[in-house]
Amino acid sequence: MPSTVTDERLRPASSPDETAPEIDFQTDVVTMPVRLCNLPPFNAIASQVLALTADPDIDLGRISRVIQGDPAFAADILFLANSSLFGFPSRMHSLSHAVALLGLDRIQALGVTVAMRGFLGTRTSSVHQCWQHSAACALVCEEFSGIFDLSGDQAYTAGIMHDIGRLGFLRTYASEMTPILNGHYNSVQEVLQAEREALNVDHARAGSWLVGNWCLPKDFSEICAHHHDAPDAGDSEILQLAKVACTIADAIGFPAVKCRQQPSYHDATSPLKPRLGRKAPLTEHDLRANVTARLLAFEG
Repeated sequence: MPSTVTDERLRPASSPDETAPEIDFQTDVVTMPVRLCNLPPFNAIASQVLALTADPDIDLGRISRVIQGDPAFAADILFLANSSLFGFPSRMHSLSHAVALLGLDRIQALGVTVAMRGFLGTRTSSVHQCWQHSAACALVCEEFSGIFDLSGDQAYTAGIMHDIGRLGFLRTYASEMTPILNGHYNSVQEVLQAEREALNVDHARAGSWLVGNWCLPKDFSEICAHHHDAPDAGDSEILQLAKVACTIADAIGFPAVKCRQQPSYHDATSPLKPRLGRKAPLTEHDLRANVTARLLAFEG
């Protein structure tokens, strides 16, 4: 078991004239492996882009200037903007042109993608396996975003971030995490239990903690924490989509960990049927082909 750091978020004390409720403080204690806590902050430029794009009235020139503060980051933004991943019809030759044409949600998606690519570290086969799952989940989120009343880019960004905890573990505890990723399990719940036994917490809890520690949007923290939970009608729209998309990504051949009880495409897409009505989702073959083709852009 690795060394840990305890992060206590205790509820405020009751005032003297109130009857103090019984509190299970243990529910508010998160014990994180220490090397995970020592990860560097999320890319500073991407964090600024996330904050700026949250304001619908932001001056686009300001976003351009922030991105241009890191020439390598700006170059990656332009590369991805012109790639088949995002499929914009006309070629963009300058960052300011790209920002003006693409809009806030697309720039946010590009910024997070560049930051995530940089976060991966050494590209081992395990990292590649997990990254492909995250990217596939993002593309599935984008594909079905409309029936959740979300923009495609907003949904994509949620999907690309959902497994940040697993990627964080691969950067900090590769020797513990790699055997888990290559193990044999009946279900995702068994995978999560194996993570807890090896690292004290699973990747869902770790991802939520990382996102909170980096002061990223609350939606991302919720998605990281609960994307493996059972569907719940009380979930936000974006969390409902992330849950379904994660399972669909597994079903079409992009699991982070292979389980014996892998869902079929029919079962994975069944939660979408009430929203789709009489409209059928893309066939498994077509969705897999679409995701596979677009994933090639991530290999650049």
